[in-house]
Amino acid sequence: MLLSDLLKAFSERNTEEIRVLFNPENLARSIRGTVLHDPIDALPNEPDSILILTGVRVNEPITIAALRAASVVGYSAVIVKVRGEDPSQLISEAQIHNIALLAVVDEIIWQRLDAILHTILGSQGSSTQSATGLGDELYTLANSLASIIGGSVAIEDMDRRVLAYSSLPDQRIDALREQGILGRHVPDMERNLGQYRTVLVNHGVTRFPEASDEYARAAIAVKAGEKPLGTIWAIEGVGGITQEGERLLLEGGRLAALHILGNQINNNLEFQVREGTLRAALDASLSGKEISYRLALPAGTVLSLVGFGAIPHSDGTVPLITHLSHELSKYLAVFRPDAAITTTPRAIYVLLPGGEPEAVMRLINGALAAIHLVFKDQVRAAIARTSTQPDDLPNMRREIDDILRITTANLDLPAVAKLTDVHARVLLAHVADELIREPMLKHPGIEAMLAYDLENKTNYADSVTAWLDAVGDIALAAESLFIHANTLRYRLRRVKDLFNITLDNPDDRLAVWMQLRLVMRD
Repeated sequence: MLLSDLLKAFSERNTEEIRVLFNPENLARSIRGTVLHDPIDALPNEPDSILILTGVRVNEPITIAALRAASVVGYSAVIVKVRGEDPSQLISEAQIHNIALLAVVDEIIWQRLDAILHTILGSQGSSTQSATGLGDELYTLANSLASIIGGSVAIEDMDRRVLAYSSLPDQRIDALREQGILGRHVPDMERNLGQYRTVLVNHGVTRFPEASDEYARAAIAVKAGEKPLGTIWAIEGVGGITQEGERLLLEGGRLAALHILGNQINNNLEFQVREGTLRAALDASLSGKEISYRLALPAGTVLSLVGFGAIPHSDGTVPLITHLSHELSKYLAVFRPDAAITTTPRAIYVLLPGGEPEAVMRLINGALAAIHLVFKDQVRAAIARTSTQPDDLPNMRREIDDILRITTANLDLPAVAKLTDVHARVLLAHVADELIREPMLKHPGIEAMLAYDLENKTNYADSVTAWLDAVGDIALAAESLFIHANTLRYRLRRVKDLFNITLDNPDDRLAVWMQLRLVMRD
């Protein structure tokens, strides 16, 4: 989702004000999620996210340091509260470090702001470390439970990531819950792991007494039949949890299960729609208008197409492309749920809407690192030139195919390449294809020269190639062949007499050289 779209949706849904203090790209930044952050903690590695700076003032050194760090990590924007102070120094830093800077009204609660942004992103298919696109429902459920039970409520998945949390102004909350909300993940503590095991094996409400660093808690497993989907945790009110509170917590578990299951089904259906649309788009079977409609692409969206291919094993076999596609799909589901992916027998294509070059490279490198354990160094990635026109996707696909054709056959080339990295080899490959399609274009003298060398154990073809490689430098070419310069001159004269190959004209030299390089390369 673009920052401009996020701000527009925020204004339409809420009365609270959010304004732009600085944006280097006219609100064209892509947003993947949000991170609530206290600058005294380590900055999470969440590029393409909005960093919400809590507990700071705009003119403090710690705020400036956090903004600089966010720029280095690759955050798309930083949100602060001005609180009546002069933000000019922070704006200057945002300009220097090329990162968007936003401000919200002082009255809004940080957790409420995060919940609003999270909901908007979820409704558009975006994701953070904890976001699943569940929209308002789980947040509404968490607030409803908290209003009865009296304490903060968190709904989590099986990886202990916070899917939703309550944000009532008077709710009871402790430091451990705040840490889980800020990090979108429950801290890894041995005590926590034991508690989760207990909750997941129980069928009712599990109670945990107050400890030195946390209030008493009530928890329940969210299940579909016997399949666990997550958990709900509620900090108990001062007087403990009532019988009605326990009943509502049990009912909340059933409601949460329905929403989580429904979301999983919707995500699978959406994935299939995107896959089919991209496949048809790459085959030029859909109009640009239809592609934009099916993929919900706003006009002018920058489209990045990435391709992945596999290098054959030493025995000539190729890693199973469907296996590679499955691994890539799992990675993209977390880091770019708005991407479309489709698989052919030879390559996997990934369409990234609104992908900035740096973000695309980070995604590719992250994907290659994630699948390295299974595929080692056998995977190559190709990046096509970007376009804002969906009709260009077939041409972008051909560009990807050209690049992968070269990089999967040459181990000396980089693992991630653009056309500019392999342009000469791609051009030669196209010339070779054309000579195969149209044999009459081949110079008959070259065929005759190669046959003559083979039959008579001569080196005319090597001599002509060496001379052309040396750009006509007789001495350099002769040295590379370990022969005398006069010997080379003699061979070049004989080429015209024996095979009618003329090397005086630049066009003739180019045609002969290209054809010889293709033969010698093979």
